[in-house]
Amino acid sequence: MLFIAASCTGKTVRTQPEWARKHVLATPTKYRRENPWFSAFASLTMMMGLGVWLGGRAAAVLVVILSATASARTLLAWTFGSENVEAVFRRAAGFGGWLFQTAWVPQHVMSATCAVAAVILMSELARRGSMLLVTTLALVVAAGFESSTWIGGVTFAIAAPVIAIVIIWRLGPQRRLLFIATVVVAAVLAVCVGTPLLRDQLAVTAGRGSPVARQFYPALESYFSDSLRAVLDPPAFWVVLLPIELPAVYVIGMIALAQLFSSHKFEDDRSRVVRAVAALALTSLAVCWLLTSTLAENNDLGWRAVLAAAMALTVLAAAGLAWWIAARAHVLVTAAGVAIILGLPGGVDLIRTYVMGRIAPAARLFAASPELWAAVRRHSGPAERVGNNPLFLRAMTPWPVNISWALLSDRRSCFAGRELALVYTTLGLQRTEDINSLFIRVFGGDGSPAEVRELATEYDCRVVVVTAADGAWARDPFATSPRYRLVDESAEQWRIYRATDED
Repeated sequence: MLFIAASCTGKTVRTQPEWARKHVLATPTKYRRENPWFSAFASLTMMMGLGVWLGGRAAAVLVVILSATASARTLLAWTFGSENVEAVFRRAAGFGGWLFQTAWVPQHVMSATCAVAAVILMSELARRGSMLLVTTLALVVAAGFESSTWIGGVTFAIAAPVIAIVIIWRLGPQRRLLFIATVVVAAVLAVCVGTPLLRDQLAVTAGRGSPVARQFYPALESYFSDSLRAVLDPPAFWVVLLPIELPAVYVIGMIALAQLFSSHKFEDDRSRVVRAVAALALTSLAVCWLLTSTLAENNDLGWRAVLAAAMALTVLAAAGLAWWIAARAHVLVTAAGVAIILGLPGGVDLIRTYVMGRIAPAARLFAASPELWAAVRRHSGPAERVGNNPLFLRAMTPWPVNISWALLSDRRSCFAGRELALVYTTLGLQRTEDINSLFIRVFGGDGSPAEVRELATEYDCRVVVVTAADGAWARDPFATSPRYRLVDESAEQWRIYRATDED
C-alpha cells in the first residue's frame, strides 16, 4: 500500500498552465508527463497485492492472466467478419480494459490505480483513525484527480459518497462518527492540494457549459433502427457491451461478487474492502452507462471511467477464481476458463502489437523528423509559437493528432490541431472547425495571401514549417508572402520560415 500511495502521490502527470487562460491556441508540447511502464507496473502490482490478500497467492498469477485479456471482438470478427460485428455492436473506439488503455492513456490508468488505493485507505480508516492515513488518503485522491479529471475527479467524486455509505452501514455509532470526520478532513485536504489544477480546469471549461451530460452509453449499431436502439441500448450496455469488451473480468468478477457476498467467506476487515471495491466497480460502470462528456466529440468520461471498474473487477475475479480452484468448484472454474478464452485472442493481438510495433506509411518521415525539429529549435525561442500542418503524420496514430510536433518539437504550437483544441481550449466546436480548416487549407497549398498573413498576425505563428508531405510544398504560399522569409531548408524534406514585420 505504501508503494501504491507513493506511486500515486509522486506522479503528477497533467498540468494546465498559463496558456489555458491567456492563449487558448498556444498549446504546450508537454501538457503531461507520463510513463506507460511505470503506470502499468504500479497498477498491476496493486491489483496483484490486493488479490493475494483476498484470495491467496494464486490470485497474483490470476490477476496477470486476467489483465492479459482484452475484447472478445477479435474472436467475433474471426467468426462472423468485422463488418458484421460492427454493424451490430457499436465500434469499440476508446472503451476498453486495462491492457488496451495502459499503453494509450497511462495517466488514466494511474488515476484508476489511485482510486482503488483510495478505497482501500477509506476501508482502513473505518478500522482505525490515523492522521497519517488521512493525509495519505488526501494525497492519493488529489493525485488521482491530477492524473485524470474524468476518473479522479468526476468518477471518484460520484463513487466516494457511495463507498462511504457502504462502509458506514456496517459500523457502530461511535466508529461511524469518527469515520465521517476523518473522511471529511481528508476530502478538504484533497481539495486544497488539488485547487491549482481545479482552478485551471474551471478556467478552461468556463463558457462551454457543463462538461458532463446525461446520456445512455450507445451499445448497438445500425443493424437496429433508431427507435429500437433507444429501447435496447440501456440494457444492452450491461448484457452485451460489457461482456464483449471485458469478457473475463466483467463476467468472472460479477459472478465472484455474488458468490463472495452470499458465502460470507471473509472476515470483517476483508469483507469491508470487498464491499468498498465492489461499490467502486458498480458506481464506475453506472457513470459509463448514464453520463457522457461534452467537451469533445469523444466520450472520454465513459471511456476512462470504465478503467476503475475494470481494475476493481479484476481483483474480485482473481480472488473469486482462486477460491473456486481451491474449493474444486468445477462448474464455476470451467465457466471462468471459457470467459478467459474469449478475451485471450484480443489480448494476444494487443500484446503482439505492443511488442512488434505498428508500421505506418509515414514511418520513414516520422523517423526523419527529429532533424527537422532540431532545426526549428535553432530558429525559434522557447516561448515562440510554431505552425505546421495539423494533419502532419496523421496516419501514425488511430486518431489524427500532430504527433511529431507533440513529441519532438519542444515548442508551443499556434494551432496543434482540432483534437487538442476541442479538449484544451474554450473555442467551441464551430470556431475550432473554422481555424482547423484555415490551417489545413494554407498548408495544403490553397491558402490566400490574406490567410497566410492571418497566421502571422492573428495566431502569432512566429515560425512556420512546410514539409514535402504538405500540399504547400509544391504550391508554397509562404514563399511569396511578405510576412514570412525563408531561414532554413533541406532539399526535398522541409522549409522553415520566420515571420517578419512587413505587410
